[in-house]
Amino acid sequence: MKYIPTARALWGGLLALALLATGCKKELDDYYTETGPQFPTLLTTNALGNATKYATGEVVTFELQFAQQTDPIKQVVILQKVEPGRDSTVVQTIPYKAAYSRIKRTDTLVVNYTVPAGDNKALVRVDARVDSNNGQTKTRSFYFRLAEPTPTIVINSGPTNVTLPTATATGAPGDIIRYNVTLNKGGITTAPIPPASITSIPAGILYKDLDSLVTYAKVGSAAERRVVRTKLTASGAELTTNVDIPLPAGSAGQPITFRFEVKVRTPARSASATAAAVYTPAAATPFAAARTGTLTYTGTTGGDLAAYDLTTFAAVPAAGAATSKDLVISSTASNAVQFRTLSTGTRLVRSTTAVYTAATLTNIRQTYNATAAASQVTTLDNIVVGDVIILKLRGLDQYAVVQVTGINRTSATDVTVSFNVKAL
Repeated sequence: MKYIPTARALWGGLLALALLATGCKKELDDYYTETGPQFPTLLTTNALGNATKYATGEVVTFELQFAQQTDPIKQVVILQKVEPGRDSTVVQTIPYKAAYSRIKRTDTLVVNYTVPAGDNKALVRVDARVDSNNGQTKTRSFYFRLAEPTPTIVINSGPTNVTLPTATATGAPGDIIRYNVTLNKGGITTAPIPPASITSIPAGILYKDLDSLVTYAKVGSAAERRVVRTKLTASGAELTTNVDIPLPAGSAGQPITFRFEVKVRTPARSASATAAAVYTPAAATPFAAARTGTLTYTGTTGGDLAAYDLTTFAAVPAAGAATSKDLVISSTASNAVQFRTLSTGTRLVRSTTAVYTAATLTNIRQTYNATAAASQVTTLDNIVVGDVIILKLRGLDQYAVVQVTGINRTSATDVTVSFNVKAL
């Protein structure tokens, strides 16, 4: 028998469906109900100020990255609190302007913040606050301390002569003289900031980091010019250091005024000090006219003409004192000539023809002292014609320079070496 629904049954079914639908809607609405206005997003990757100290007047540039949620962004507010003050003050209010970065996938804002005035080492907190139209805000903060931007410099002593064995001796052009200076006397380079625990603040003046120390020289009536630039370790702490200065070429007999300038890069600041007394270099000490000499190696042990005394300019016999044998042919094996010194404290340094040609006691001493210690040796191999050798004799402030002018081999072992020598 076929069933045909009655009108009453149809109405009942429709009513049940309506009730079911109403129940589902209510359940969904409850699940998605918004409980209040949402906070804007201010990312933790913001490129905020990352230095621990800044100087009054510096402009610190940092970038904010943020995004709206349920309501649009209204503005960005920059606030600061400077010790010993207890309250924050508004320093900038920047109306929102869309600046979406596809790379960072967020709005960005570059803020130029000017560092306020305050006491040295005062703690400053900067707050960057993003405000939404719905009244909700999000804040990120950074801290720094106020530092003194202008360095200080004091000349403690000098000049002393580094090149000559007597520190008080007057130098000649090319000699090295030394001053001792103190930078940022009483200065410190850091003081703690949050989130570090702050139990005490170190004594001293907090300075911005030093960049360089520049030495200037004014020779006679000529214009001042830079002669030395020393790159300094980035620190604001007190530093006492030596400044070594080569006396300018051509300055013999002329008064020189030295000025020292210490510099800070950011912000650009400097301080200088001028030596109280002028320095007048002496003339270079000349060598005597070149002398000639000969070394002759014979047999297997060298014989009586294989050693030379460069203080008396004479050969030293084989039985002579080793302390007099400043320059010796010590080997002729393998068709090569070897020079050696046997006198205590004597060292050999290979040099050039130009040095020999212009040799004075002053510049030979300077050349030797500028040579690395590893190249100040007691033995030189493979001597050839034209070789130039500087000798510091017997550990004293006594020098000679030799130029090889001839090598004559008469047998497998026998060799004669001719040379010129300049000395006092």
